[in-house]
Amino acid sequence: MIFYSKFRVQQVKRSFYIAKDEQGICLIELNGDKDRFFERLNKLLNINGNSEKIIKNDKELYYDIEQIKDYFAGIRKNFNLQVHLIGSSFHLNVWQALAETEYGETISYSELAKRAGNKNAVRAAATGCAVNPVPIII
Repeated sequence: MIFYSKFRVQQVKRSFYIAKDEQGICLIELNGDKDRFFERLNKLLNINGNSEKIIKNDKELYYDIEQIKDYFAGIRKNFNLQVHLIGSSFHLNVWQALAETEYGETISYSELAKRAGNKNAVRAAATGCAVNPVPIII
């Protein structure tokens, strides 16, 4: 079962969508577009070979949403959340390398590719950033 919720972050005056399965948060949509959110969520579920039911449940995601709101309020720098990443093996390596990057640290795509295990895959590392399913958290 996949739970989702929509929430608003006052500091950025935007609404976000978030989805979570039994393993953790699997998607955050930053632009507040419901159609795009469900399109991306269905794509992720198809990649994972998953055909679970998608249910709106604000209570199930309350703790996760509060941590994200705390981040935007400047209260939190690190998250205590379970994340379920779905993607290619290289993208998983890119997201792991991003997750290991210190708060406030800036690295190039070239450095990210190197940290992800393939110094020549600079464009693929950039694409990994672009398709990151859980921005803000990673």
